[in-house]
Amino acid sequence: MKNNIQFTNNPRSEEGVRKYNVNRSIAIGPVSLKILTIASLASLLLLYLAQTTQGATKSYEVQSMEQDRQELVEDVERLKLESQRLQALSKIEASLGDDLEKDFEEVDEIKTLAEAAAE
Repeated sequence: MKNNIQFTNNPRSEEGVRKYNVNRSIAIGPVSLKILTIASLASLLLLYLAQTTQGATKSYEVQSMEQDRQELVEDVERLKLESQRLQALSKIEASLGDDLEKDFEEVDEIKTLAEAAAE
């Protein structure tokens, strides 16, 4: 013997009492079908637009970050060159500073070329 399970709107489950079964089929007319089709297409369109906009926004953010990174790399290179230049200048000053001071004598007065030629 097979047991039938009935889905009803009536909370009573007594035998011999009329029960109103839940209808398992859905009837859609032509107007309802058009409305549902338009609503589903509109929701899909909104989903597509949201994903496209989000992708474009992320792409813009990535491009901006790449540009910032490139600028920072250029700044690092420029600062490295500046550092090397300053180190080279300080080494040159350290090596030549003592020799330059020894090569020059103190002069009390400066003579022009005409005065030097007259002597």
